[in-house]
Parts: sequence; C-alpha cells; structure tokens
Amino acid sequence: MNYPQNDWHPHLIDPSGERANRSEELGLTMLIDKGISIGLFEEILQLAGQYIDYIKLGFGTTMLYPMELLQKKIRLAKKANVIVYPGGTLFEIAFHKGLIKEYFSFLKKVGFDHIEISDGTIDMPSSKRRKCILEAVNQGFTVITEHGKKATGSQIEVKELKRTLYSDLECGASYMIVEGRESGEDVGIYNSKGIIDKEFLHEIEKMIPMHMRNYLIWEAPQKQQQNDLIHFWGRNVNLGNIHFEDAFNLECLRRGLRFDTFLTDRPGSILQTD
Repeated sequence: MNYPQNDWHPHLIDPSGERANRSEELGLTMLIDKGISIGLFEEILQLAGQYIDYIKLGFGTTMLYPMELLQKKIRLAKKANVIVYPGGTLFEIAFHKGLIKEYFSFLKKVGFDHIEISDGTIDMPSSKRRKCILEAVNQGFTVITEHGKKATGSQIEVKELKRTLYSDLECGASYMIVEGRESGEDVGIYNSKGIIDKEFLHEIEKMIPMHMRNYLIWEAPQKQQQNDLIHFWGRNVNLGNIHFEDAFNLECLRRGLRFDTFLTDRPGSILQTD
C-alpha cells in the first residue's frame, strides 16, 4: 500500500522546491480520526498515505472499537508506513483512575508502539509528567507529548511551553504537540474566531531556537490556520489535528500547489489579525 511518487516533472510536483523528504522528519502531518469507517480509513491511506506521518485516534475513541477493527486500522496504517496512536485524553483518564500500568499493558496487547502523554484536562505535577514519560519510554513506547489546556479560553505561556518542551525531550519524548483541539477556536494560540496570536509566534521565535522548534507539532484543524503557519514557519512546519478530507489539501498548501502558498516570498506579516 506504500505507493511511490509519480514521475511528473519535479517543478510541477513541488513548485516550491522546498518540501522536505519524508526521511528528513520535517513537515510532519498528523490526522485526527474521530471514528471514521475502515473503508474510508483505507481509501485515505491509498490516496494520501505518503503524505501522512501520524494518525491520532481522537479523544478516548480507542476504547469503543471492537478489537478486530482497532487492530485492522493499526495494520493498514503500518502497511502505509503511517503511525497510529491513541489520543492523550485516554492517557489522562488512565492516570486519573490510577491505571497507568494497565493502560500500558493494554496498548501493547493491541499493537500500539506510540503513546501520547498530556495533561489537557487534568492537573498533573511536572514531576509526575516526567515520571510517566520515562516509564513509557522504558516500556518501549515512542512518546509524543502535548502542552496546553483544553478548557475554552485557555492560553499558553511561552516560558512554560519552552520549559515543558525541554523537559519532555530530556525525558525521551520525540515531539510535543501544541494544543489547538479539534476546533482550533478559543484555545491555545487561537482566539474565538480561530485566528492565530501572531505575537505569541514571534515570542516563540525569539525564545526557542529553530532546531528545538522542529520538535513542535502545531494543532491546526482549519485551512487558514494551516496556511498562516506555513507562511510563518515555512512549508515544513509540523501540523496536527488535520481532518482526513484535508490530507491532500494540506500537502498542496505545503508544495505551493494552491493559490494561497504558490508564491514563496510572502512574509509572516500576512497572518490574519483582528
């Protein structure tokens, strides 16, 4: 199922000439699966699997699948060289219930090798967060963390994001997601209209060096958010919570195969403001 690129002229496949190869581990795309059918799941992988790096099973939906169908999604994704993992909310429920050991065992039984660790809906001391990351790594999981609260109106502080990023990576995490929820509105770096806080991005640029920013995955479910983040950070920014039907569209944005990103000299100042 891992289909090769077509052999069209390279300047037509990637007019930007800037799209990173998959092996470079830049420009990651993470889709959110809120419970789509096996048929649609397989079709999207056939069509756009080479442009997808991760698929997150949103919220706690992992627990509602019949085991056979859950494992089938994992197998289909692996054939397409795509990683499937359960959303962080499920980890938070296990933590809240005191069932972390059982949760890790369940994930291994199902066939997951990646796990998301977050505290978007619970209060977790930083020491506990570090301990959970270290334990998951010791158990053989590849860990993706998430920073930010899910409550409406919650914002992210740059200093805290930086501290958490460095701490998570030190404990063995591979990437850290910046909270944006599945709506992309009134949470994290977005206002109630889904518009990005431009000053926040500039502060990140000042405080976190580029090689460390490459470990951030920005949740950006809305097309304009994807467009703005590409213009600000570049075509190979890591983006998450992309809807399944937008997988192809996002890759077109990255490569300049859409009007919005066809020109390569647009400055970050084009970001929308109130």
